[in-house]
Amino acid sequence: MTERPTHSPTKRIIFLDRRVAFIEPDRINVRPALAAALLPLFGLLLGIAAFVSIIIWLDTLPFAVVLLLLAVAVVSIPLAGIGFVYAVAGANVVFDRKKKSGVWQQGFLGMGVGTTELVPFWKIEEIRIEETTRERQRGDVQDLAQFEIVLVKTSGKHLKVGDMVVARSMIRQGLHDVREVAEAIAQMTKKPLVAPEIVRRRRVEGDEPALADESSTADARAQADAP
Repeated sequence: MTERPTHSPTKRIIFLDRRVAFIEPDRINVRPALAAALLPLFGLLLGIAAFVSIIIWLDTLPFAVVLLLLAVAVVSIPLAGIGFVYAVAGANVVFDRKKKSGVWQQGFLGMGVGTTELVPFWKIEEIRIEETTRERQRGDVQDLAQFEIVLVKTSGKHLKVGDMVVARSMIRQGLHDVREVAEAIAQMTKKPLVAPEIVRRRRVEGDEPALADESSTADARAQADAP
């Protein structure tokens, strides 16, 4: 059986930094990667083990140890359990075409608790891709580029959707992945996308692709690939 490609027109999966974007025709869901569930899962198993230990060895364990195990179970099971469920099934940011809104969920110890921001599409000014890497960091031993997807409200408030950190030598691929998510959001919300474009320049030893001034047109990628 052939595996369905992630770039299917009906559903695409883009991996960001510690988050995964699930892009569907009527819904864009940016949520924690499954790897984020490992720590809550460990805490959940630890709490269950403490609770089982109390049941099995209650008559033989010292009273102080029983109290310690009980405290671990009482704290770990509910907190880690909710965190694990959220990491597997919860969502950080959801854009819904039918509801015409974007939702940011609150995070607490890895848990989603309620809603911190509800943004109707008509309150969105634009979608931006910003490179947050400081200029002074370029040229260091670990030369990284960080791109951040930001929603700008008409009030001027900035809301982060997700980001990507890549080596500057892989800046094209990193910007391509981030842009694919940002373009999907811009198309769904029908708002302009403001993003940096990569300009080709003559190759010099040790030189890397550069970023030009930001462009608000969706076809900036084609310009970047032009000779």
